[in-house]
Amino acid sequence: MSKIFKIKEARKTSSPGVSDSYWLVDKEVGATKFMTVFYEYHPNFKTKRVHYHENRESAYVILEGEAKIHLNGEEHLLHAGDAAYLSPKDIHGVVGSGPSGLKMIEIWAPHDRDVIYLEDGKVVN
Repeated sequence: MSKIFKIKEARKTSSPGVSDSYWLVDKEVGATKFMTVFYEYHPNFKTKRVHYHENRESAYVILEGEAKIHLNGEEHLLHAGDAAYLSPKDIHGVVGSGPSGLKMIEIWAPHDRDVIYLEDGKVVN
């Protein structure tokens, strides 16, 4: 069941003060092996919350703006045209955006939820 559509026509979820997420490829369009989400982070977003996955591999692709990415205890500033590969058990996350916000795509597999959140090194819900 293939599908062609505009990003802004995809199912949208919002996290106030953080980002809007557009679920491009997921179970709702018939995908069974991977997921793809387009994120629009609000300007100057900041958090200490990171996470890891036991089995999931992910890729972040930065389209516009700046992303401050936490990866295994280090922070990296990514810009449009940059990408990051995240392997299973890497502690990672977008922990900040620049003054113009951030537009990025995340792709991951396997499809399962598999997320353990951390804040200040402690597991949180």
